[in-house]
Amino acid sequence: MHRLILRIFAATAGVLVLPSCVGYAPNVIDPAITAIALEKRRLDQPALRDFLELEGIRCGQWPLRRWGFEQLAAAGRFFQPDLGVLRAKAETARAALTTAGERPNPVLSMKPGYNSSTKGITPWILEPGLDFTIETAGKRGKRQAEALARLRSARLSVATAEWKSRGEIRKAFLALQGAEEVKTKLNKQARIESDAGRMLEEQVKLGGASVQEEGKLRVIHQQSRLTLHDAEMTAEKSRAALAAAVGVPVAAFHGIVFVFTDPSDSPAPLSSTGARRRALSNRSDILGALSDYAASDEKLRLEIAKQYPDLHVGPSYKMDQTSNKWTLGVGLELPVMNQHRGAMMEAEKGRTEAEAQFLAVQMKAIGEIDNATAVYRAARDKLAAAEGLVHAVKSVTASVSRQQEAGDLSPLELAQRKIEEGVSELTLTSAHQQFLEAMGALEDALQTPVSQWK
Repeated sequence: MHRLILRIFAATAGVLVLPSCVGYAPNVIDPAITAIALEKRRLDQPALRDFLELEGIRCGQWPLRRWGFEQLAAAGRFFQPDLGVLRAKAETARAALTTAGERPNPVLSMKPGYNSSTKGITPWILEPGLDFTIETAGKRGKRQAEALARLRSARLSVATAEWKSRGEIRKAFLALQGAEEVKTKLNKQARIESDAGRMLEEQVKLGGASVQEEGKLRVIHQQSRLTLHDAEMTAEKSRAALAAAVGVPVAAFHGIVFVFTDPSDSPAPLSSTGARRRALSNRSDILGALSDYAASDEKLRLEIAKQYPDLHVGPSYKMDQTSNKWTLGVGLELPVMNQHRGAMMEAEKGRTEAEAQFLAVQMKAIGEIDNATAVYRAARDKLAAAEGLVHAVKSVTASVSRQQEAGDLSPLELAQRKIEEGVSELTLTSAHQQFLEAMGALEDALQTPVSQWK
């Protein structure tokens, strides 16, 4: 009889445990293989097109040949390895939510015994038993609430990192745009200075100009050439920085055309009050800090609930020689050595820390918005002033051109005015650059795309 019962319990344990076991699946990382895969990343991958479509970016003919900032920012969300790390952490948090909802498994125990003084009957004593844990005070629900809050925080961390990635891509993109615009204007400036130099050289030969004037213009021309070299170096560095920000090798940009941002398409800035309200409602870092606080509050609730011991119910069967005996055991933890005060205090201090962190993040956001709004307004005013300067210099150049056509002024005078016009256009390019950077900083502070400003 006892052998039959032993076999039944063994079979039951095998049926319950073995089918639920999950085998280990190895996942070996080979640095050489991963490096090759990263170097082969390109902007014509079909998976990237599918991602862009899901992001609401119409691709049309694929692969794209013209890439603007929004397309590159979306590609960064697809490729950036740092975002992949945070998305993996969010998946880990989602798995933790499953763990938090699991109920404790019953424990199957077997306590065999042997009676050495028994004669004539079997000396073996068999006592299989089960132990069921019944959680009290809603601990399972509180674990799930904490895990859910941490999952929200993990997902919001991804959103915050996406805005950071967007800002880094914009910074490199605008640097490349500024360098390319400076290169174009400096090449034009160099041609004008070269023509003026030849005319001034003829004037010196005829005695109409001094050697000092010719030397001064030659120095200006050399300075322009050096500035052009700096712009070319900046353009190459910005291109490499843009590729790194997107998460692709710089070779991925081969054959594509960048569509740069036009400052004239910018909207008016939000008021400081409206900007603050929008950020406090939408910024992912603030919402993430709020989720962290909610998680710490749920953890405190859970630790308080752990004061109430779980109930353990343990039915068991005992075959004592030839006698069948059934018992039902009930047990619970006795709060004798500690009353769980340390864990509760730790959770309470953790909640206080999360509250302080939330206030710090919120205050930082308000400061960023106020600063970005002020810089944006100043940059917009500077851009308007630079545009006015260019307009005034062009008016003078046009007047000199008419006088030169009438024979009242020499071509050299017109060339000198065009040099001044070129200098003013370089100033306008710098103002454009600063304005676009300020607009991007305000967009990052609001965490709202420029197209959605009102």
